[in-house]
Amino acid sequence: SAAMMAVSALLPIFVKGVMGRSPALAGIVISAQSVSWMFAAFAAGRLMIRTSYRLTAAIGGTTLVIGAAMLILLGPETDPFWPAAAGFVMGIGMGFCNTTFIVAIQTSVGWHERGIGTGSQMFMRMLGMSVGAAIFGAIVNDGVDRRLPGTGGLVNRMLDPATRDQLGADMLARLGDAVGLAAHDAFIAAFVIALLTLAATLCLPARLNPTRSPI
Repeated sequence: SAAMMAVSALLPIFVKGVMGRSPALAGIVISAQSVSWMFAAFAAGRLMIRTSYRLTAAIGGTTLVIGAAMLILLGPETDPFWPAAAGFVMGIGMGFCNTTFIVAIQTSVGWHERGIGTGSQMFMRMLGMSVGAAIFGAIVNDGVDRRLPGTGGLVNRMLDPATRDQLGADMLARLGDAVGLAAHDAFIAAFVIALLTLAATLCLPARLNPTRSPI
């Protein structure tokens, strides 16, 4: 969930501020993640019955790593298709991971503990989103401030289509470079988080699935 915030929180900023694209495209990027998440969750449910929790979770973790790597490759002149594709791939990873984790938790405890297990999983998801947003926001804010001190307010104007053109081409270029480099650092952090997620999925017990659970 922390890695997911690289798409939900940072990618729209990159698309609008660095690439200079419309808010509509930023919305398409988020929509791509949501659509792929839905279909991936369905596929993960079918696959884990035939295989194991570890395999489906590892597929999700691997896809998260690929999606984060695609984010790192973003640049100001990148084709608009690329950020949408990166969001789509990240959504697949979230669909596989989240579905596998919640089913694995529910089947690893008795019926009287499933509410606690499900609630704990949802709490950790929310915690991950909060921590991810805080980490990535801090990285971007610090990166922009180091490169262009005291321009926080100008970044907000750059992201607003109504005031963007008032900044001038030179300032827009400088702000775009600063935000792009700072966002790149945050995308690297998301890549590291995705790698840790993949490593965690490989620690799941082998051969366990909803029909072969410890309970």
